[in-house]
Amino acid sequence: MRAIKRLIFAVALFAGWAGAPNGASAQVPVIDTATLSQATTTASNTGQIMQSNQQILTATNATLAAVTGARTTGTLGSAAIGSGFSMSSAPSLGSLLGGTSMSWGNLGSFGASASTIINGLNLVNTLSGAAKPISGSDQAYSGAVNTSAALTGIVQGAQSAATTRTAALTGAGGLIGTAPDIKGSIDQNSQAQIQTALTINEVIGAINSTNAALNAQQLQELAGQAKAVQFMNPN
Repeated sequence: MRAIKRLIFAVALFAGWAGAPNGASAQVPVIDTATLSQATTTASNTGQIMQSNQQILTATNATLAAVTGARTTGTLGSAAIGSGFSMSSAPSLGSLLGGTSMSWGNLGSFGASASTIINGLNLVNTLSGAAKPISGSDQAYSGAVNTSAALTGIVQGAQSAATTRTAALTGAGGLIGTAPDIKGSIDQNSQAQIQTALTINEVIGAINSTNAALNAQQLQELAGQAKAVQFMNPN
């Protein structure tokens, strides 16, 4: 009985396989023209976007390089003072007015030249004839002599510096417009502002020297007036 059932199942299975439609066989790929065209367009657009992004990145990196980093400003950085004379080399005029011993500061060769000029005048050490200043008039006189000596050196140094500064500033002017990028231009402009400030500071120092000369003259006049009063009123 079991053998018959197996036989019937086998016959039925074979009959079902033999009657199956041909569509059940392996599938054959088909090219969809519309889909292919859309995919091609999408790929082309993607490529253009990637190229545009690369151009933007290149431009961004160039801009970053143009506004960052350090730049050299050449001779512009030493146009105002350089290695020449500076008012910071002058001695303390305030201490010289007090009649203390002469101090040339850092005047160097300008101080040596001024010393030669002052010594050539054969000035007396004191008005009273004492070896050292002992009175107000002596101190005022000594202060005036010291101030005159210092101013002589300062004038020589300032004249030399003016000549050097003119040449340096003229050369620095030729650097304007030569910066390779915007950062270089900004650095040149900043350096020019600094050199302008240094030049103004030199002018302020020169004005202070003029004031020191006037102050020395006033001190002498005051000391002379005081001496005259003492002579007229010995008690």
